[in-house]
Amino acid sequence: MSKICRLLVVAVALVAFGMATMAVAQEFYVVKGPDGKPAVVDKKPADAASILKGPFKTKAEAEEALKGLAAAQPAKKPVKPPDEGC
Repeated sequence: MSKICRLLVVAVALVAFGMATMAVAQEFYVVKGPDGKPAVVDKKPADAASILKGPFKTKAEAEEALKGLAAAQPAKKPVKPPDEGC
């Protein structure tokens, strides 16, 4: 009887551990870095204003969003130097 009880306790502990591990799934975010460029990070930033998109379940999803974000931004127009000197 004690072997069955011990086996049952171990099985319940393994199931509980497995469920806890799944609950702590990793999330990815597309954020604006200090240099102003967007990047993918695996932790939620402390500054919520820097989050551009997310959370995503996989890094591939976040990178796709990053590519879409870069494609949506218009290209910067080149600055024309003045005709005369300073």
